[in-house]
Amino acid sequence: MNQRAWNVPRASVAFAMLICFALSTQLLFQRPLWDQWALPDIAAAWLLSLRDFSVVVMSILLVVALAGALPLRRLASRVLLFVAALLMGAALGEWVVLWLQWKDRPTVDIATVLGQSWRWLPIGAVTGAIVLFRQRTRELDSRIHDSDVTRLMLEQQRVELQLQLLQSQIEPHFLFNTLATIRRLHQTDPARGRETLAGFVHYLRCALPEMRASETTLGREVDLIAAYLDVLQVRMGSRLDFSIDVAPCLRAYRVPPLSLATLVENAVKHGLGSLPEGGRLAIGARLEDGYVVLRVADTGTGLTAAQGTGTGLTNLRVRLRGLYGDAGTLVLSANEPRGLAATLRIPARQSDTSAIHDAA
Repeated sequence: MNQRAWNVPRASVAFAMLICFALSTQLLFQRPLWDQWALPDIAAAWLLSLRDFSVVVMSILLVVALAGALPLRRLASRVLLFVAALLMGAALGEWVVLWLQWKDRPTVDIATVLGQSWRWLPIGAVTGAIVLFRQRTRELDSRIHDSDVTRLMLEQQRVELQLQLLQSQIEPHFLFNTLATIRRLHQTDPARGRETLAGFVHYLRCALPEMRASETTLGREVDLIAAYLDVLQVRMGSRLDFSIDVAPCLRAYRVPPLSLATLVENAVKHGLGSLPEGGRLAIGARLEDGYVVLRVADTGTGLTAAQGTGTGLTNLRVRLRGLYGDAGTLVLSANEPRGLAATLRIPARQSDTSAIHDAA
């Protein structure tokens, strides 16, 4: 597509009329005119002056607009074309003014008309500089905009790849730990091993569809956590007690995949797993000021430096930042009377399609 040399702004007509009005008022500042002429004659002369200036300026605008359609890109070529269009438009306008004044075709030679046209060069040069500057500014803005769009697309792709990489680092925590448990139980207690394997299959059915998604629903995440804790409870027996308090109306809200799973695994591995007596997990969700607030509290060893800087929690924080920016937060605090509470806060967004899927 050919690029125009310039585009005449829509406001040019109003600006041109303002120039015509300013030039025509020069007549009103001639003191002898007020001493010798009557007010109606002065008004008529001013209107004729305004008409003549308007004809010339409109002719210049017309020729400049037509010349701007030429596909020129170099600045020097644009400047030369603008000056030529300006003089041609002024000459045409001056000739039309003479025609209107004489009421007939004027018999003035071209040199005289061109001489009159040169007086428009200073005003036209300033106006043209403004037009060309605005044109150049719009072109630069367009290039910057295209560059920003490209940068944002690349940034989005980078974040998506990073999220997929982080998810791939989280998934083995669940898979390998559970497989090791099943292997050990099949050697020591085959019945419990078969029971654990059945629960593990149920967990995989819940987990596999979500492992490559950027978002899932709270309902699916809760189903995944319930299957995972069922597997752990077979291994830990009475050492693990848990409760899940998520209202059905909250199941359709979107959450990052494996977010609850990361918090639950961290609580079991670092909080309850090292205690001979085990402990209890309480998982809950609520709506608060346009946010979904998820809380995983345990009665384990409590807040330690290792729990706050683990790979799973670090990756989860990065994923939250990639998905929600500053709107997604993860806060660790002491649980009462003992243990650790992890609170995940993300913007509340529902998915009707997912809600239907969950209901089915």
